[in-house]
Amino acid sequence: MKEVISMWKNTRMIILTALSAAIYAAFLIVFKGGIVIVPGITEIRPANVFPPVFGLLFGPAGAWGAAIGNTIGDLFGGTIGPGSIFGFFGNFFLGFIPYKMWGATWGLVKKGDMAPNVNNVQKIIAFEIVAFVAAAACAIVIAWYLDLTQIVPFAFLALVITFNNFLASIVVGPILLALLYPRVKRWGLIWTDIMDKGDVAAGFAKGIGAILAVVGAVGGLIFGVLVAVGAAGQQAFGFAGESGKAAVWLAVLPFLIALIVASFMLSGQEQFEEEED
Repeated sequence: MKEVISMWKNTRMIILTALSAAIYAAFLIVFKGGIVIVPGITEIRPANVFPPVFGLLFGPAGAWGAAIGNTIGDLFGGTIGPGSIFGFFGNFFLGFIPYKMWGATWGLVKKGDMAPNVNNVQKIIAFEIVAFVAAAACAIVIAWYLDLTQIVPFAFLALVITFNNFLASIVVGPILLALLYPRVKRWGLIWTDIMDKGDVAAGFAKGIGAILAVVGAVGGLIFGVLVAVGAAGQQAFGFAGESGKAAVWLAVLPFLIALIVASFMLSGQEQFEEEED
């Protein structure tokens, strides 16, 4: 987590944060009047392809850009409200998880060549893995809060946000990353080209951290939905059942804690190590 703070002393990282936020917000606002899923909460969001891509390219600047951009999108898109509070944190994870998990996920397949340039099938698969975990992490953070405040049932919203996020990335994400990476690399704007290795968290037990992130995000999604359906009578594809039941938020809370712990265990230093080799 160290780099999410230390990046603010770097002017180029601040500029990348502003750029990421502006692009994300602009596309969110354009589609605010499109297909609405939950009025005032969420709609079909093609713009959600950007946070995982910007996270891999710009690291913590991409994560902050996703969080800030979503808030701006809510503000100018007319959907600012209680959900925007945890929408900030959920979208932060949407950009944060990909770059934090990339080294561990791709490293399990092949050592070296840590660049997120999706130039082979294995890297495309690695991208889809980190994008799905990020989508689920974003979903449980937002859905847990909105269920707790009795605004939207957890089961329905968690599934909607997860697949809304992931479907935007599954096809377009690798294509966008493949198009942007060579240009961003040539301009010297990949986050590992800008930040110092000493300003990035070293992490510990990174393989276990990646597993814990998957358990926290995907496990929280599955277990949370099962508890919400069973204990609160909620529906996966409707608003039936009760929100705000202790059983639901207590069931999801350990998984949220696991996500936070995994955030400290994971590192972003693998790409630096590749450059040194």
